[in-house]
Amino acid sequence: MVDINNYVIDLKEKDLNIEKIGGKALNLAKMSSSGFNIPSAFIVSVDAYDFFIKKELTGKISEILNSIDFDNEDSISHGCSSIRSLIKSEELPSDLFLEIHNKIINLPEGYYAVRSSAVAEDLADASFAGQLDSFLYIKNEDILKNIVDCWASYWNDRAVKYRHDSSIGHLDTEMTAAGIAVLVQKMVNADISGVTFTANPVNGNNHIVIESTWGLGESIASGIVTPDIFVLSRDGSIVEKNIKTKNQGYFLRNCENTLISIKEEYRDKSSLNEKILKKILETGIELENFFGVAQDIEWAIEYESNGSNKDGKLNKNETKSPNIYILQSRPVTTLTDDSEKDDILWTRAYGDEYWADATTPLFYDVMGKMLTDYVNHEGARIMGYKEITDTKLLKLHKSRVYFNSWVLEKTFSYYPKFARSKELLNYFPLEDQERISQYPSILHKTLLSQILVAIRDPDGMMHRTDKAYRKWAKKFMEKCAYFDKTDLTVLSDAELSLLYNDIETSGIKHYQLIRYGMVSHSIATNLMIKNWLVKWLDDNDGSLYAGLISGLEDNKTVEMNIKFSDLAKIIRENQDLLAKINSINDLSSLNETEINELIDSNLNFKKDFELFIQNYGHRSNTREILYPRWREDKSYVLEVIKLLSSSDLDLRKKEVESRENRFKTEKEVFQRIKKQKGGFFKAKLFGVVLNLAQTYLTFRENQRFYLDHLLFRQRLMLQEMGRRLMIKNIVDETGDVFFLYEKELFNFFNINPSKVELNEKIPLLPDKILKRKKEFYRYKSSLPPKFLKNGIEFDDTVMEYGKNAIYGAAASPGIFKGVVRVVESIEELSHLEDNEILITSNTDPAWTAVFSKIGGLITETGGILSHGAVISREYRIPAVTAVKGATELFKTGEELVIDGNEGVVYKKE
Repeated sequence: MVDINNYVIDLKEKDLNIEKIGGKALNLAKMSSSGFNIPSAFIVSVDAYDFFIKKELTGKISEILNSIDFDNEDSISHGCSSIRSLIKSEELPSDLFLEIHNKIINLPEGYYAVRSSAVAEDLADASFAGQLDSFLYIKNEDILKNIVDCWASYWNDRAVKYRHDSSIGHLDTEMTAAGIAVLVQKMVNADISGVTFTANPVNGNNHIVIESTWGLGESIASGIVTPDIFVLSRDGSIVEKNIKTKNQGYFLRNCENTLISIKEEYRDKSSLNEKILKKILETGIELENFFGVAQDIEWAIEYESNGSNKDGKLNKNETKSPNIYILQSRPVTTLTDDSEKDDILWTRAYGDEYWADATTPLFYDVMGKMLTDYVNHEGARIMGYKEITDTKLLKLHKSRVYFNSWVLEKTFSYYPKFARSKELLNYFPLEDQERISQYPSILHKTLLSQILVAIRDPDGMMHRTDKAYRKWAKKFMEKCAYFDKTDLTVLSDAELSLLYNDIETSGIKHYQLIRYGMVSHSIATNLMIKNWLVKWLDDNDGSLYAGLISGLEDNKTVEMNIKFSDLAKIIRENQDLLAKINSINDLSSLNETEINELIDSNLNFKKDFELFIQNYGHRSNTREILYPRWREDKSYVLEVIKLLSSSDLDLRKKEVESRENRFKTEKEVFQRIKKQKGGFFKAKLFGVVLNLAQTYLTFRENQRFYLDHLLFRQRLMLQEMGRRLMIKNIVDETGDVFFLYEKELFNFFNINPSKVELNEKIPLLPDKILKRKKEFYRYKSSLPPKFLKNGIEFDDTVMEYGKNAIYGAAASPGIFKGVVRVVESIEELSHLEDNEILITSNTDPAWTAVFSKIGGLITETGGILSHGAVISREYRIPAVTAVKGATELFKTGEELVIDGNEGVVYKKE
């Protein structure tokens, strides 16, 4: 919300935050309050810009943004020009105008810099340097006009394209690093200007690099001179010194910023003497220590006299101590964080199969430690995989979970070569896939591992894991029923902590069983079936395989989708209820009371809807525990039902057809196998493995159903902890708890916490939370590169044959031609029309109720056992997964041919 009469903020005010004054101004404010020499300044806050835009212009700007084709430079240029013109022509609201005007008329005479300070500016990896406008040597009477010009520059072509490509909201100033403040600062009448890098921006070493020239820094920024370059060690000794010829420079001449020729005696002279050089170095190191990261610092030096005379001869009184002003300081954006330098190849591809959502720090710990401790380390110890019993498994990078590829590679060495399918090899870079496919199999260790499992953990044996999981699930549901009767708000902190530990401990068995059911049993049996079908029955397009693993009994996701369909059918057959539902454009805007009034209007619908929430209310659109579950947000369930009510598809009937098709396919497959040499024994073996493959495909889907139960209860307790931290003013809002790491959070709920340690850490939390939130919201809608090593990101090349064909992975057989619908978030599913090709980053069980409407599926992530692939085969929808950049390559409305047999997508000629 806008703070009335707080549009103008003095740089020296305390407790300023980035959302109010932007990155550049915040840095200056921090430096000023800590004693660094900063020219006097004030800020026109983000609230002012927000108020100005939202007062009259939001709708008009949104309309222009929606018309821009971001792949067309002319379209971007035309749209941005229209927005800038709109902003410059709009009259300022009176109260905003008066507050800024009153500040300006009280300024001392002189010249001012009017500079943008964007919220996303100067973030560690999102520098906006050079993208937004700055205006130098502005007279008092022109400051207001230039403030508006700065606002308009937020909409220049480069900045708009940058925000679009970085998934930063243009108008959403609440959460996604959007918005702009304007910094108005007294100009330094500079004799010398320059920049200091406290780490070499080229090679990242520890040397200090200083560049300097005569006059204003614009001489360097505009490229009219090559500055003097000094490379120094941290003790001040000069490693390298390169004095350049500086023929011209920008100076104040006749009250204007003017490019003039430098007097000949100064052209080849060093712009910095040793004394000043040392002082600049010391200041640079102080700033690096202050911010805790290598800095890119702009500075200016002003002597007593003016910067130039009519001859262009420098007038400096070098006997006087110069004033060294810090103009701005920001992180060196070209450097890699040392925490990223671990010499491990990290892959996002494996995470795409199981953990593809954008991930908060708390959820990374909540589930990550379980996968590391029980799926990886404990499982490896039991099976005798000594090489990977204590290796780091996971990494959180740009809000995505990456897996250690070496751990995966060593695990695959225990697989027979035929099991190293294209889908599994896709977890690795192209250059490594051939080597890994030919990696010697350690079959004797594979056999030994199964013997060790039988001895050390009998529930891990293939014929027992599913039964053991069902037994655990039944007991866990009883615990959940007891938990749901507990009022968390009346528990003491210690009691809440103990309850959390109890639920978490009860969930360990889930992870201990999925390490077998998902990681080995499901993959191994399904790859064996797929391989035999190709080898024995030439099932190269995967149609027989798809038929055998669809229509399976007791699939919780399919059962959920059928219930969705049943609810949609009730609406479709009741005209009054249908009219009421369709009359509400945005069901998500309804509160709990309004939702109850709506469903109360039809008793049959009310009964089934409440039963649905009772059975599936623990589920969500994503596994990430930051987001509400359906029991907390019933409007989403209504949105899906409304969407399905527009189609006459009956999923109950369709599931019966899938089951009949499976019976028919099984009969055909067994008949054909029995006709082959050794067919009787092949059929027997095939039948046993097929039964296990089907069992563990169902296991894959159902384990997610029960994991959602576990995560829902954990979310409720973590929210309660967040509420208590908010009451104590430790965090600003309940949801901030999800941007803490577990250790940080449980320090507050430990029975015997160290008060000294807590008191030291509390002041640091708001800044940490803000930084993590900005990173999460910035990357939540964009997919970072597939691989990471030593902080360097890289992707495989998109493979093409013919100019209109793009490879992915064959996930569900069939060929379909249709119109594309690109969906970047689940909220956009409401736009989906019947028989469109759905293109998205990845799918989730919450998405699959609408699979009955689509004609084909293309995802950027996943393989044959990913959720989207499994459900596509269930509904016999052609699907291609692992199409890199699909949401960017294809556009809503264009026609494609999707070939799920070969894993190829064809663009229309």
